[in-house]
This record gives sequence, structure tokens and C-alpha cells, in this order.
Amino acid sequence: MKHSGPWGTGIVLAIAGASFLPACRRKPAEVNAITPSLVASRIRAPLGSAIEVTYTWTVEPTAKKIGQDYRAFVHFLDSHEVILFTDDHLPTPPPSSWEAGKTYTYTRTVFVPIVAYVGQVEVRMGLQPVAARGERMALKGDDAGLREYRVAKMESLPQTENIFLVFKEGWHNPEAAAHNPSVERTWTKKTALVSFKNPKKDVVVYLEADTNYSAFEQAPVLTVSVGSKVGLVIPIENSEIFLKKIRVKAADLGSDEWVDLRLSMNQSFVPKQKGVNATDERELALMVYHLYVGEADVVGTVPGVAEAAPLPAETLTVPATVKGAVPKAAVKK
Repeated sequence: MKHSGPWGTGIVLAIAGASFLPACRRKPAEVNAITPSLVASRIRAPLGSAIEVTYTWTVEPTAKKIGQDYRAFVHFLDSHEVILFTDDHLPTPPPSSWEAGKTYTYTRTVFVPIVAYVGQVEVRMGLQPVAARGERMALKGDDAGLREYRVAKMESLPQTENIFLVFKEGWHNPEAAAHNPSVERTWTKKTALVSFKNPKKDVVVYLEADTNYSAFEQAPVLTVSVGSKVGLVIPIENSEIFLKKIRVKAADLGSDEWVDLRLSMNQSFVPKQKGVNATDERELALMVYHLYVGEADVVGTVPGVAEAAPLPAETLTVPATVKGAVPKAAVKK
């Protein structure tokens, strides 16, 4: 900018601008005395792994009653402040029921997606109205701007840090979810087999899945078997997504280099025959969103984990051409 003199015009502009400041300055938002925070079960997590995230909302005695429901937004950003993934959700209980002077804590499982980035990750949280319109709530904390608050730092590691999985018989090609093309899922046949490199340690198996409940003639039942002895029988009660976590002891993994993990449904269906899809003639059983195997001492404390138990002999019957098959090719999920 050019000035006619070293001081004169600048002073005039400054005075003129100052005279308009009261009219155009935005009134600062009133901060509600609520502080968001989180603690992850591990701060260094490979791509494709699962982490347990404990969220805490500290509502101070001076906090004002929240008159409507808000969603929590949780953003995981790279070093350039680009969002890598999110864990937006409805807090438990809903914020409209929060009371002054109380603290609300709950834990959620977050799956780290496979993205083209490894390195430092910053986590930011906040509250936004459930309704489409409305501003984010001004909270207490380290505001990064736009009323999103810095709550943690993590590090994403290469996917190769995970236990290596090989997807073998019984899997269809991955497909994108209709509601979100970035979400990948895979249908299984009645029986689907995966092998993983034996860590010779206790492991935790994470399975997030659903199915088309109404397509089955009988209530669907899933059996997850690990190795040749143990697993978990899971009755499926509806078409909602479910998450199961199963701890398997090192002794039950055996001493072989590879361990078989099998997902077996009591029945399957063909969409064309059920009138679900006029052109889909595939045999379908279970829709898998995430399947992850982690070393128990690495994944940390896992809430809601079930212990693998001995399975009836009939649930462990596998065709000879499948059981113990040599791994073919790894499928990234």
C-alpha cells in the first residue's frame, strides 16, 4: 500500500477505521464451563489397527444447562491440519441430560483407516448441534479455532507393524458402502478363512460386522474359531452392526507359524433368490467391516472383551482343501 506521507494518511485511516470497530466487532461467544478430553489405549498405532478411546466431558459447577442435543465431533489431523479420519458420535449420555458438577466418561473402539500418511496426529474435539443448523458450542480448553479443542497427540505407524493377515477362501471382493464410499466392507460366503502370523503371544481378535437378518430362514448364528480348539459362538439378533472382541491365549494358538481364523455362519443366502437384488447370485453370509488381530499386551486394556472358549467338535469341521491351506495373497482391509 502506498501512502502520501510517512504519517498523515496512515493516522487518518487508523482513526477512521477505529470509529467503525464497535459496530463491526463480533461479540465473543460465551464459554460454557465444559472441558473435553480423551485418553487412547495407545498413542502409537499402525494403520488398520484398533484403539480404545476413552472420552471425558468435565462439566464444572458453573456450567450452564444444555438445552438441545449435541453431537461430539472428533477429528484426527495430520501435520498439515488435514483431517485423516473422524470418530463423530453421540455422547453417552446425551449432553442435554448433563448436570453441572459431574463428569461423563465412556469408551469407544476406533479403527485407524489405511491412509497415505504416517507420522504425528493431532486430535481435536468439540460439540455441534445434532440439527443441521446451529453453531458449535464454545467450551473450555485449547481452542484451535472454529471451536474445536486440542485434546491429544498420537502417531500413526506403517501398516506393516500389525500382525500379518492373509485372506483366503470364502471372501468376495471388497465393496464401498452406499452411504459412505470411503467405508470399505466385504461379504463372506457361509465359511470364510483367514490366516495370521502366529505371534506366540495372547491376541485379541476384533470383528465388526452385520448381515441381512431378514434374508435368513432361521436366526443366523456366527461361530468364530481360532486355531483348532477355541472361539466364540455369536447369535445375531438383527441387521445392526455389531462389534466383538475375543481374547485368545498363546497356548491355544499352537506352535505353527500360521494360525487359522474361521468365520462360519449356520446358513447363507443368495440375494436374487430372496428378492433382495434381482441380479446378485452370490452366496452371502456375513458383511465384515473390520477384522483385526492384535497382540494383547500391545492393544492394552480392552473393555467388553470375551475369552475364547472350547468349541463343540462339529463347529470345527473344515473341508480338507481349506484347513491348513498355504497362504495365497494378502488382501488389504
